[in-house]
Amino acid sequence: MPTIRSEIEKHLTHTGHNLASFAKMSGLNRGSLSAILHGNPPKPISLGQLDAITKAFGFPKGWFYTLYIEECFSENKVSRRRVEPFLIRCAEMGKTQCIDEVLNRILEYPKPLELIFSVAEKLFEQGRVKESIIFYTLVTENESDNYSDRLAISQYRIFKSLDSVVDMEEQLRAVITFEPFRGRLAENMALDGLLTLANVSFTLHKWKAVEKYADELRALAHGIYREELSRRRNGRRTEPLDLLKPLVLYYGHGYLLKAVALTKQGNYEDAKKYTAGYADLSWFELLDDESARVEVDNFRRFAEANTYTLELLSGNVGILPRYIDFLNAHPNEILPGLITIMHSANRYGNSVEGILTRFSREMLRFERFEDPINVDRRFRLNYQLAMYFINKEKYEKGIDYVIQCIKTSMAMNNGKGLLQCITLLEMNRDQASVKQLSEFQMLMKEVRINEKNAVDDDRRFGIV
Repeated sequence: MPTIRSEIEKHLTHTGHNLASFAKMSGLNRGSLSAILHGNPPKPISLGQLDAITKAFGFPKGWFYTLYIEECFSENKVSRRRVEPFLIRCAEMGKTQCIDEVLNRILEYPKPLELIFSVAEKLFEQGRVKESIIFYTLVTENESDNYSDRLAISQYRIFKSLDSVVDMEEQLRAVITFEPFRGRLAENMALDGLLTLANVSFTLHKWKAVEKYADELRALAHGIYREELSRRRNGRRTEPLDLLKPLVLYYGHGYLLKAVALTKQGNYEDAKKYTAGYADLSWFELLDDESARVEVDNFRRFAEANTYTLELLSGNVGILPRYIDFLNAHPNEILPGLITIMHSANRYGNSVEGILTRFSREMLRFERFEDPINVDRRFRLNYQLAMYFINKEKYEKGIDYVIQCIKTSMAMNNGKGLLQCITLLEMNRDQASVKQLSEFQMLMKEVRINEKNAVDDDRRFGIV
């Protein structure tokens, strides 16, 4: 069986090099090269030396990596100073086979998780989040101490990596897995974890859960705020807070998410009280940089938008002209704003075709949104539009929106939403065109295929 040294010797012979000429070509010290190839015992090869040898031979980077695995283990020990950079390099280059083999061997040695966690953290700090997840996952699967810091951090990193996942069943599993660890993290990760939990619960329409996480977020942010003010007033703080985002962002979202959850449950009066809690945060003392002051302005805008929402949902349709002016001035608020307008129109029977025409160009770009919150918003808007046009007996347009909703709910793995759409279409089946019914039938066949595949994989379509 070839070894890394026998392969190097073989290529030295083929290229006609001796140690002196190859040392000069590779940039390595001749004595080091001799000790690597002929020492007794041979000197271990560092990853940098291996890459220099590979380059000197003219081979692609990583040419000898499968053989280098043995170099990471010697005398029944793991060589951390070789295996750690090797795993990081393999992750960077996508050499999963080498990673799997090394990790399988590491797990046979005592206390392997410290090294695996260190590799994960270094990859994460480099911005290689996707590559780090395999290492964090291994920590979560093998950590025996349920209260270890590295287990909590690993669960947090995995949870955060799912920020862009649209599948609602996967989102729900992620929340259930991470939730028990939210109180075991350092303050900076705890704040961010709670904010993410609340946002994911929002897309799942779990309003009580949004309330719970918003309450915890608000309490934690307020506690950090008081402690920080006390430190500064006593001259004990010299370094800025080590937070992932400005503290005012977490503080404000504790109020905003609570207000939104109450609004979704029809508790408009209490929602107004919490909306007032983030409407003007200019009093917040820890606005040390521009990003924090930008957040204060953002919350002021959010509060104005949500005040219009509460008025409309309470039946005050007279504020519509002012709300339209607000949406024109703040394009990012158009999608959630139209959901509110359509919800109000369906509840109170007012006509809004003129508003839809006014925002028709902006509505075309909603299909480009891919993040979970806006995909969910797109679904909710189309569902309200479907109900609106069906109620107006404009069945062709309404059923087209139902079909769009079915497609979106399938992409989201939103079983509850899919059921609502199917029910709405079946109630109006007699008004559907042959083309619409044919498209509906094709979509139902796809649902059945997806359901069969999910069952075969021991999963089921999620009703959330």
